[in-house]
Amino acid sequence: MAVNTTDVDALLLKLWDGSEWATLVNLSSSPWIHNWDTTGVVDGDYRLRMEGFDSSASLGTSLSGNFTVDNTDPANLQFAVLSPDLGGGSSISDRAWFNIPSTGVLSFTWNATDAHLSHAVLTGVPEPGTPSNDGPIFFAYRWDWTTGSFPPQGTWTAQLEVFDTASNSVAADLYIGIDTVGPDVGPPTLSVGSEWTDATSLAFSGLNIGASDNGGCGIDHYEVRDSADSTWTDIGASGGGSIALQEGVRTIEFRAVDLLGNAGSATSATISVDQTNPVAGGWVLPELVTSLSGGVAVSVQASDDRSGIDAANTTLWYGFDADGIGDQPDVTNDWIQFGTGLTASLPSSIVWSTKQGQYLSLKAELQDNASNSATSPVQHFIVLPSLDLSWESAFVDRLVVRAGSSGIVNITSVLISNEPWTGSPSVSLQTAPADRDSSVNWTTMETRTLSSGSLVDMKETLVWSLTILTAGELDIRIVIDGDDAIAEKDEGNNEVYVVAQGAEPGTIGVVPGFMPDMLSVILAGLFVGIWMNRKRAVTLQTN
Repeated sequence: MAVNTTDVDALLLKLWDGSEWATLVNLSSSPWIHNWDTTGVVDGDYRLRMEGFDSSASLGTSLSGNFTVDNTDPANLQFAVLSPDLGGGSSISDRAWFNIPSTGVLSFTWNATDAHLSHAVLTGVPEPGTPSNDGPIFFAYRWDWTTGSFPPQGTWTAQLEVFDTASNSVAADLYIGIDTVGPDVGPPTLSVGSEWTDATSLAFSGLNIGASDNGGCGIDHYEVRDSADSTWTDIGASGGGSIALQEGVRTIEFRAVDLLGNAGSATSATISVDQTNPVAGGWVLPELVTSLSGGVAVSVQASDDRSGIDAANTTLWYGFDADGIGDQPDVTNDWIQFGTGLTASLPSSIVWSTKQGQYLSLKAELQDNASNSATSPVQHFIVLPSLDLSWESAFVDRLVVRAGSSGIVNITSVLISNEPWTGSPSVSLQTAPADRDSSVNWTTMETRTLSSGSLVDMKETLVWSLTILTAGELDIRIVIDGDDAIAEKDEGNNEVYVVAQGAEPGTIGVVPGFMPDMLSVILAGLFVGIWMNRKRAVTLQTN
């Protein structure tokens, strides 16, 4: 407001507030300047009037144009971000979290009251760029902010500042975050190691130690699964728990999940599980005879399909039993361990020559590499005499003889032993009619006792002469040790059989089973004779 101050002795400055004029200042000397502090003035529209005076009277007045005084900041400020997945944004501890893609949208709203609003400014949002001001011509009271390249994880402090036309302003902050990345899980501590185990469950802990969401919204819980199962199991926030184990080589996976449901990369552990006992088969050992000496090698057949047999912890046991019945050897009265693994030798101190007729009892206590164990069924093996007498051969010099005192057949038999033997066996020649029934017994025709040492060379040839007095087929049997006085490994090979036939005087007979009957022989002879005669006749005619 400019006035001419020539010849002015005083200036009176007044303010019009719309209802009356109020004096602001009365200036009486140069400089004619007044600094008016408007901060204490009520907001509104005003005018100024200046009146000049000399020593005697008023010199006139000057009026300013209307102007506005605005000393008040915008009020009732509201600032919000819409639809956070977690939190509200009012503080760092209540940050508004979003699980949105890089092309997502963040929607901010605001409001304020002021008679002279100018515009609103939003800063501190995910880059790149910043939103345009809202106002002053038009107010949307909202920003839908997107860049097309939001980062996968981060935090920001969104700042809103609202201005009026007098440049008064008010500000507010919102704490926001984006998290689309899962957290890292800590290395688990396991109740079993990398070796085979027979455990039915796995206990684990420590998933929370060293776990981190790397600046994200924070870890909510941990999960576990067997890789063969598509379903994850929530085991809570403690970082420990257990899972049932199935047989086989299992891969157990662990992961952390944040408060927005983002699952992190899994860490895994390989667990080899065998819950099945080993299976015992039979035994492999030589024939047990009284001539054995030294350590006898014995093997048990066993299998374990998964972890395999733990030979170091598999033990072999033996004993001697009188009758081969039962699970406790009654000669030794206890089980005696003789080795580990699947193969071992029996003690060389066993005197096998004293064990004839007894049974070697064997069992194995099996263990696999997962500590499953099983005891094999007890098996008994009889100790046989080492000696075995048998017939190598026997034959007659004639199958058919004329019955009577001249009907003599000679039988040659070869007796053998499986080892040099100095004993004296008895040998008998017996006969019986071939057409006998069960009531007819064998008749002993001759018994010989071989001299001691006859079988040192393991073979003895005996020639027998037998007179067939009556017509008919005759079975002939030669028997070793008919009284069973000699203990042998096999008593079933002590007999040998031949057949001879006594024919009526003037006829020739053969024994059925060795040659065709007489009628067949005669018919065959007639056929051959006729065929030869016909062939000769044809040949002569041709010539």
